[in-house]
Amino acid sequence: MEKKTFVKKELVEALQKKYPKVLSSNIEKMTDSIFRFLSNKLAAGHNVEIRGFGMMKVKTTSPRKARNPRTGQTVEVGIKRKISWKSSKLLNNEINYDIEKDTE
Repeated sequence: MEKKTFVKKELVEALQKKYPKVLSSNIEKMTDSIFRFLSNKLAAGHNVEIRGFGMMKVKTTSPRKARNPRTGQTVEVGIKRKISWKSSKLLNNEINYDIEKDTE
């Protein structure tokens, strides 16, 4: 099975097919606004939960020592913020539907 990356353009095209009366440029502006809104909330330290899809949290990592793989030198890595993702039970069930069906 070939893996394919789903991109924003495909989302805009799918929404355009579903809502043909709405201009494609307006749909693109709306999707940009949604992603910008979610990004701003995460940057402000808020959790983002989309029911049936999943939850994103901002976590702060502790400072640590790491190794530069090229030189082998030990370096200090400072505090970082990263996004932690947990998919919803509904999404997990959808993703695994074919696998569970094949094992029966």
